[in-house]
Amino acid sequence: MPRHTPTPFIAAIYLLTLPLIVNADEICEFSGADIYVDEDASFILCGDGLPEELNISTADPSVASVVYVQPVGRCDVSDRRAGYHVVLNSQQSGETVLQVTDAASGNSVCSSNLVAQESRKLEEPEWLDAMPLSDAKYIDVNGIQTRYFDRGSGPALILVHGGQAGGANNSAQKWEQNFVELARTFRVIALDRLAQAGTDNIAESDDYANYFALDAQHLVDFIVALELEDVSLAGHSQGGWPVTWATLHHPDLIKCTVNIDTVMVPDDLELMKKALQFIIFTAVYIDPPTGPTVHSARRAMLMRYPSGKNVTHEKLQRVVDQHKSPKTAEARQHMSALRMTPQNPAFKVLRDQAYADIAARKFQARSLVIWGAEDPQVPVGLGQQFNQILLDGSVETEFVAMEGAGHAPFVEFPEEFNKLVIDYCID
Repeated sequence: MPRHTPTPFIAAIYLLTLPLIVNADEICEFSGADIYVDEDASFILCGDGLPEELNISTADPSVASVVYVQPVGRCDVSDRRAGYHVVLNSQQSGETVLQVTDAASGNSVCSSNLVAQESRKLEEPEWLDAMPLSDAKYIDVNGIQTRYFDRGSGPALILVHGGQAGGANNSAQKWEQNFVELARTFRVIALDRLAQAGTDNIAESDDYANYFALDAQHLVDFIVALELEDVSLAGHSQGGWPVTWATLHHPDLIKCTVNIDTVMVPDDLELMKKALQFIIFTAVYIDPPTGPTVHSARRAMLMRYPSGKNVTHEKLQRVVDQHKSPKTAEARQHMSALRMTPQNPAFKVLRDQAYADIAARKFQARSLVIWGAEDPQVPVGLGQQFNQILLDGSVETEFVAMEGAGHAPFVEFPEEFNKLVIDYCID
């Protein structure tokens, strides 16, 4: 495990949710951390001048063993020191010692007493297998084979996930904790967006330059292909773009639109200062160069979901599998070559035209804007600004900030989210 040139040593260990700082005597104070049998415990070993190579182990592997070590170029958004992401797993309750040594000299760098507690025997959530791939359906949407999930009866509600082509944490299954409950009121449909997860990539590489326009049109074409009307739409993050565009351009189809921590926010550099640092950090310093692992994906999710709720192994494995997919890699290559993100001028032109259309009273559906009050990626103040744009365009809209939630409040607090959507979008 190579590291940078040594300087006077200062080390710290951070739990993913609770920072623990080393004592002056260089003993790693991990002893206050919660470690449970049959669970992974993750932390960041951080320090100035860590030796070039470290050995990290436990004195009694039967109590706790080191199962993952990943060098990280920066320890945290505001901590520029290099370090290691370390994961322990406990097999039985008891006490042991975490040992960190200089691989070259064998000298101790730091150590910590560990206490592994009895298993918490956490219950699996009821929604865990709510959207198995065996339930997926496919439909041809103007030549694009489109994967979707469809459940329930009643008025149609389409759930539109976030992310963009080439991303790894983007699919219809992002709504698994909402699907069953919403299907008790709606015919709820969740699709994989254009060039994401199980939906076909764009056939011509040059067309990725028009990705955002094509993505929005694909959603409308999907609605038409299913012969739906009086539809409610819910779009998360970048999924807020196609649902907003569809609402503006097809008022005959859409009756209620829900934007969740949407990308449809104005450029406010003052509000985005910290968020941009967070975005850069998570893009560059969380995953190894080869792509996300289950452990790095967990760290990324916990940073975006401050409550820590509903982060399951199944979600993490999907991230890893989707990143490794050749289909995803192809889309990622095209999007990266064009720098096709919401910061691309091509998207900003579309967004600004949407603002003009809202001002021209073309947004005729009822609107609900839901935000995670602790969103580190798109600050809640930007959500309030977007809602004000809607109000200025005479849109019937409400804004709700969900306390304790981060960038995906529908994942962290599904019961509250589901109730908001049902109460607002049902006449």
